[in-house]
Amino acid sequence: MAINDEHLLEAGLRCGLVEAALVERLRLEARRQRLSLLAMVQAHYRFPLAALYRAVAEQYRIPYIDLDAMQVETALLKKIPPSLVQRKLLLPVGNGERVLLACGDPGDRAGIDSVQRLLGQTLPLAMADLDLLRLKIARALAAKNTPDSDAAATAAADSDLVAVLDGIIREAYFHRASDIHLLPDAEGLRVRLRVDGKLRDFPLAAGPGTAAALVSRVKVLAGLDIAEQRMPQDGGFSYHLPRPIDKGFNIRVATAPTRLGERITLRLLGQETFGLTLADLGMMDEDLLHFRKIIHRPYGMVLLTGPTGSGKSTTLFAALQEINRPDINIMTVENPIEYVMHGVSQVQTGPKIGFADALRSFLRHDPDVLMVGEIRDHETADVAVKAAMTGHLVFSTLHTNNAVSAVTRLIDIGCEPFLIGSTVAAVIAQRLVRRLCPHCRRPRPATPAEQAELGRDGDAVDLYEPGGCVHCQGSGFRGRLGLFETLWLDEPLARLVARGADEETLEAGAGERLSFMWEDGCRKVLLGMTTLDEVRDVAVRKTRAPNGVS
Repeated sequence: MAINDEHLLEAGLRCGLVEAALVERLRLEARRQRLSLLAMVQAHYRFPLAALYRAVAEQYRIPYIDLDAMQVETALLKKIPPSLVQRKLLLPVGNGERVLLACGDPGDRAGIDSVQRLLGQTLPLAMADLDLLRLKIARALAAKNTPDSDAAATAAADSDLVAVLDGIIREAYFHRASDIHLLPDAEGLRVRLRVDGKLRDFPLAAGPGTAAALVSRVKVLAGLDIAEQRMPQDGGFSYHLPRPIDKGFNIRVATAPTRLGERITLRLLGQETFGLTLADLGMMDEDLLHFRKIIHRPYGMVLLTGPTGSGKSTTLFAALQEINRPDINIMTVENPIEYVMHGVSQVQTGPKIGFADALRSFLRHDPDVLMVGEIRDHETADVAVKAAMTGHLVFSTLHTNNAVSAVTRLIDIGCEPFLIGSTVAAVIAQRLVRRLCPHCRRPRPATPAEQAELGRDGDAVDLYEPGGCVHCQGSGFRGRLGLFETLWLDEPLARLVARGADEETLEAGAGERLSFMWEDGCRKVLLGMTTLDEVRDVAVRKTRAPNGVS
């Protein structure tokens, strides 16, 4: 059996995951709309149901385990009737060091005592994700070829594909996932969610037939050819989560043929940025002040650089949101349109219109601000630079590893150095790291080696490491944080660019106008915003020497 909704909400109140006053307001709203109170609370706070089960585990002071890292103890499972296992959701599992009894309701003493007597021993209790527990039980019983498991497998195979896909997307939304991966494997279909930059499995019982049907369902929604299974395809569709969530966003779809069948990746666009401001990005105060000055200029070019998935579009969106006013004409060309902006003319590129074509057209529409999704060729770069020269503020992105290399990249594309020097006002390279959960982070003294890495050799400083609580789903991290490398171009630096200076000369001449990403990461580590391991994963150690040469 499973815990009822009121017990889950009570556990959430006890651990501070939800507020009592808000729950009472939502209770009245749920009655008025005839919706589940638990669904209303989930939609408001945007957390998965597993967060409340973790809260229950804390309330009972038992561990909350990852079942994917545990093995079913088949010898013990044989001692328990399958009907009792399925009805009470009790499963003996182990990891080679200890054996636990995973349960759906630690308050069900009658069911737990019955299983402990059948096992002939008392196993420590643990809780886990309820959907994953049901899936593990179904698979374990299927291995025993029991009639109950055959019925469960048949029910799973006949499940409603619309409901299955809706459930996956809804859980991705609650987990704040950026991508959904549908991967074929020997057992049917494996679903994985990318949460805070890391992949995690989503429990789904789907046989080969259901897997193929679900892939076809996604392809139909995305306008792809369901008969074509040997060529990669790209598409997308709009999706709306019904009440009580009541939010819509776009989903970009990409397919690829693999040895076991087609895999599909769905990227959820625009779900995180409603109401996002520049202050939410994680820029330090000094960089934020510079950036705000730059984006309020009447003309010039602002470039964001970094690999795919580094948050460039989000930063551009936040900047446009800040300067968006009724007296300013903002036009964008993107592929695809990730975030819908009120009062902004947005154009998506396609077979009949490219970035350069759209930009040339924009110049005849009296724009004040232009945003180019990506500069990838000479034609687009040339039109963008000349637009910045003729009194427009231009935002765009480039794929480079650091800020200074954006200048040399534009030269490689074919732009004249003197045009770059006279138009580019700022270049920002960025990466994303996981943000430490403020509720469970733990301080510890930095080691001498870490002090040296942070540029605080010999200083006693504290670093923070992840803990794990209901607020962060036990990961120790909650949300993502930007690391920024900023290059602010002034007149002396613009002259160096115009003369075609190389990257080393530009870095040496930039001085304090260039802030390295490693330095920004170290500041955020010392402030307890992230960990040193996270910074090491995305930034190369690079600091300023006393003479200004890095």
